Amino acid sequence: MRREAVNAIALVDFGSTFTKLTITEAGTGRLLASAQAPTTVETDVMEGYRDAFESALGQAPGRPTIVRRLAASSAGGGLRVAAIGLVPDYTAQAARQAALNAGARIEHTLSGRLDQQAIAALEEAQPEIVLFSGGTDGGQREQVLENAEALSQARIESRIVVACNREIATIVAGMVAPCARVTVVANVLPAIGRLDIEPARAAIHDEFIRHVIRGKGLSRAEEFHEAVIMPTPEAVLRATRLLASGADGATPADVVAIDLGGATTDVHAAVALKPAPVGIRLAGLPALPLRRTVEGDLGMRWSAPGVMEADGAWLEAEGRAAGSSPDELRHACARRRREPGYLPDERDEERVDRALATACVTHALQRHCGTLKTVYVPGQGADFEQRGADLRDVPLVIGTGGVLGRQAEGEAVLRAALERQAQGSLTPRAPAVALDRSYVLGAAGLLSTLDENGARALLADQHLPPRNAV
Repeated sequence: MRREAVNAIALVDFGSTFTKLTITEAGTGRLLASAQAPTTVETDVMEGYRDAFESALGQAPGRPTIVRRLAASSAGGGLRVAAIGLVPDYTAQAARQAALNAGARIEHTLSGRLDQQAIAALEEAQPEIVLFSGGTDGGQREQVLENAEALSQARIESRIVVACNREIATIVAGMVAPCARVTVVANVLPAIGRLDIEPARAAIHDEFIRHVIRGKGLSRAEEFHEAVIMPTPEAVLRATRLLASGADGATPADVVAIDLGGATTDVHAAVALKPAPVGIRLAGLPALPLRRTVEGDLGMRWSAPGVMEADGAWLEAEGRAAGSSPDELRHACARRRREPGYLPDERDEERVDRALATACVTHALQRHCGTLKTVYVPGQGADFEQRGADLRDVPLVIGTGGVLGRQAEGEAVLRAALERQAQGSLTPRAPAVALDRSYVLGAAGLLSTLDENGARALLADQHLPPRNAV
């Protein structure tokens, strides 16, 4: 008896190292096959895609018919953004968070007065997008306009998104227009204590799709440009939000997802915000219910030397316990930077990868979460100050990418990183741990733009979240 042809959707992640492809059944989200191949940035990324596609298609039952292709990309360095603001803890941080939630990698965060040194750094980085903020609505004007004048002199080929004091936003746009294409959106910090990052996030996303991805020269094929609809980190953040929202009567629950890559370690969190307990004073910007951070010095390959800088003492102690000297460990990190496609085939090298992964997750999670510390006020005694989000009660942490997708290793890495958190860090205390073994988080984020129920089914099929997580 001849089987009826299955219509399917191809969901692609053009990663910095590997191109991951997931094929799901259209209308149900059922996982049919998945495969990966090296990302062929040096030639045309569609070459690696076709290798992954043929491999996945060969595994899929009944040779399905692909009716739609959707893709995300972090190839070629991903989306590189510079964030500019006035006060580091306020407008600059608000701009930075808007860019991160758009799936960007932050090249620079500049605050205060833009002097020649700051402009030189911007020119050297050549970010694809500059997010310009400063001043609350009706607030600071003079310094914002001075910064706009300085930016107008920069020799950059960036696109500029203006999200500053709305009373002078059009003036700022006119000042910087001669050096770049400009988009004006609502202020990212309209008032102290009130964030409005969505308009800036959406504008950055649109610029990426319309202009940035084409400017990278990753492929000559129109098929590639038609398929890519977002940066990879945005797809993972969408899936994290979907997991937290609950479905079919399920109670929404907080979720943290950690994506471990060769160049960065990204942390995504979707949480229900709660008021601070009595006696705790909040400092800095308010926490966001949906938030992403990226650590550019924490990665398994390109950024391996940066992991040594961040956690060298612990890594050296782990190496000595396994019989490796500090010099041997540094050589191993240098090799990973030189050969980003390297896959360890010896036990000692696998041990190095596990240690690097633990260090990456430890520090990325600690930087993402808030802190609680005691502050002594003269004449008043002790006070408690919370800065950032309190994620201590998050019930589920998901690991994805590389080591975190492998059963025994991934769980051990996540558990070890959670146990290493510093005193005062508001990181999850006793969460369930799940692993994205088929790397479907990004695929589900893509699929959710077409079929949210299908995306939920894809996640559930891979036991994300696990039944004991809530």
